[in-house]
Amino acid sequence: MSLHQLPLETRSLLIRQVVLDDARDLVLLSNEQTFRAWLPSQVYSDESHARSVLELLIAQYSNPADPRKGAYVLVIEHKADRTLIGHVGLSPIDDDVEIGFAIAQRYQAHGFAVEAIVAVSRWAFRSFKLDRILGITSSANIASKRALVRAECVHQEDKLMRFQGTEQPVSVYALSAA
Repeated sequence: MSLHQLPLETRSLLIRQVVLDDARDLVLLSNEQTFRAWLPSQVYSDESHARSVLELLIAQYSNPADPRKGAYVLVIEHKADRTLIGHVGLSPIDDDVEIGFAIAQRYQAHGFAVEAIVAVSRWAFRSFKLDRILGITSSANIASKRALVRAECVHQEDKLMRFQGTEQPVSVYALSAA
């Protein structure tokens, strides 16, 4: 695997593994309106709660170290000011791998989500020998749907499924390794 290629650098971003010191920044992000609306399962009550989740995520880097078997979450830093602005992660879903992402509100609408999706997808295809990556979002989340399309993910279907803790309509996109 080419896991040694982390962090990933793009034009605007540094994408790296999470560390415990990210807890404070992730608590702040998780309490933003868009996080609460679209990612309620990833809202942290306090820094201690965030650190406990980060400990679990950090453990996933070595065991199982495969997004087909466990979550593989990376944080996104803005290169210009070294601010932690979000996260992008790969997680198992049925026989596939799903990519999830979130960007801080003040950094949205600059193409950073697309930049992160493209970089992490390319890295994941090489590192984990994946055939495809799914992007699943609430059908009402227009911004995430737009980001997935701009990252060249292809709409597969709209369906009802358990997502972010509730049964809701979702849109499913796929990006092929080919």
